[in-house]
Amino acid sequence: MISNTVTALRIALLLPFCALLLGGVGPSARWWALAVFLAAGLTDALDGFLARRLGEVSAFGAMLDLIADRLLTAVTLGALVAAGTLAGWSAFAALVLILRDLIVASLNEALPGHLEIRVSALERVKITMHFVAASLLIAPEFRRPPVNVSQHDIGAILLVVAALLALVTLADYWRRALHAFAVQKVWRIYT
Repeated sequence: MISNTVTALRIALLLPFCALLLGGVGPSARWWALAVFLAAGLTDALDGFLARRLGEVSAFGAMLDLIADRLLTAVTLGALVAAGTLAGWSAFAALVLILRDLIVASLNEALPGHLEIRVSALERVKITMHFVAASLLIAPEFRRPPVNVSQHDIGAILLVVAALLALVTLADYWRRALHAFAVQKVWRIYT
């Protein structure tokens, strides 16, 4: 399946991304890391389009896509922390984003078919903000006088806002999960 191959490519791109971000020397390594990250992001849009267009939608493809998305988030944010780009509140925001993904994935595993993952408008804003923040943080830092603010500063702020949105969307998933758990419990009592 072509769409699954594109998804697997997203996972494979994580290795050169980390090598460039953590082992590369100079600003050019950061630019190349950004290019690889953007290519991985492109595969996220492309695999779903191809799956629908070519009739390759499958449970395995959906699972692989979720794994690739979670890995892209965790590896990117982890690498930015390891590179020293994220520290303090922004590193905490990265942890919130990673943990939120793990909690939502766990809730889906515990409640197969009950939680129905749907991407809300707020979720789309969070995803976009997170992607833009990561892109700004991956690029080499530059400051323009007279303002002493870099794009890394802006990226860190956007990442904190994305983490706050992640908590709001997590509350929605959690609310739906509690309802689904309650329904399952009542169903077991009457069967």
